[in-house]
Amino acid sequence: MTEHVILVYGDLLTKERLDTVRNSRRIEYTPKNCFQYVIFFPGLFHYKMACADALWCTHIQPKEGHDDENSLYQHIGVLRPDEMGKIVSKPGFRRVHDVLHHDVWASILDCWWIEAHHQNTVCATLEKFAESEPTWDVIITMSHTIVRKYMATTDGLDAARSKPLLYIDLCQAMNTRDIRRVEASFLPWIYIFKATGKHKYSSQISRFLNNLQFNSPESLSDIIQMNLLCNPTGKSVAFCAVDWLVERNNLYTKVIFPGGGPNGTLEHIIKESPLIEIYHSCHVTMENTFHLQHRTIRHSAPNTMKTIKKLSGCMNDKNVHLSKDGRKALRVVPDQVSAGMTLMQEQKVVNEEDNSGFEIEGDDFLD
Repeated sequence: MTEHVILVYGDLLTKERLDTVRNSRRIEYTPKNCFQYVIFFPGLFHYKMACADALWCTHIQPKEGHDDENSLYQHIGVLRPDEMGKIVSKPGFRRVHDVLHHDVWASILDCWWIEAHHQNTVCATLEKFAESEPTWDVIITMSHTIVRKYMATTDGLDAARSKPLLYIDLCQAMNTRDIRRVEASFLPWIYIFKATGKHKYSSQISRFLNNLQFNSPESLSDIIQMNLLCNPTGKSVAFCAVDWLVERNNLYTKVIFPGGGPNGTLEHIIKESPLIEIYHSCHVTMENTFHLQHRTIRHSAPNTMKTIKKLSGCMNDKNVHLSKDGRKALRVVPDQVSAGMTLMQEQKVVNEEDNSGFEIEGDDFLD
């Protein structure tokens, strides 16, 4: 054991329990007895949930900007008109995750329409522009123009890092197992966590990043980086966090296959836990045999193309991405990266209790 380490994935509560064990064993004489071989790092699934919660606290929860026609809250009224009350109270991770993606997709569609109209004023829609068969060089040039005009509009990207686009980039990096991009996202999110009151996440991610880049041996850092994500399905662009897989197994163990009646005991759950994957495979086989697909918690993804096009059309009607004289915003979204950086430099004493985050639900385990 002295020549090996054990990697532990989990949320901050797991980290606190591990620290408690280490504190109680710190008087021991050997590294093994002090539990120094147990290496903890925050699970990326819980990290992504904290990112979504921070964006919810910044862009959706404040009531000051709800009446602004170009706010994210108004866009949610188009995307999910029946869930406006839910979205400002306890939306859950999956709901916020989908809203952020759909809003960015609609924004990008509107930007593409504006640039397509500049390329060819005859094209009234993107479909008409596609029918004109633009060359690949034109598409690349338009892509660079969109990034330059509508995303990187400041001297530096620091002011834009608190926008939902940073969250989309994180999700894409995790799905493709781009570990360097995931690691590069830590620093701006550390500041955002600090500004939104998630001080424990800010300190833990900061400590993990510092250990990964400076304190840990290079061989150990490589091992940690290679094991941050896994791909249980073997499909492309389907990597997931290890703690997501652990929570998914907990769902099957404790909720779906826990046993009922007198069998619903802790001893039964522990005894049956090694057979969870077998049970799951049997269910899938029976569903496929009797053509009962999409009858479990894994539903087919909804077709949101019409809704996204509707939101993109609303953005176009209100000229969201065009400068308009005399138009003012009812609320200026704070630069959380700058605010968090200021708090860390001033080293202000803050409450160590984090703001309540999202609770894990069954829908969070859908692909």
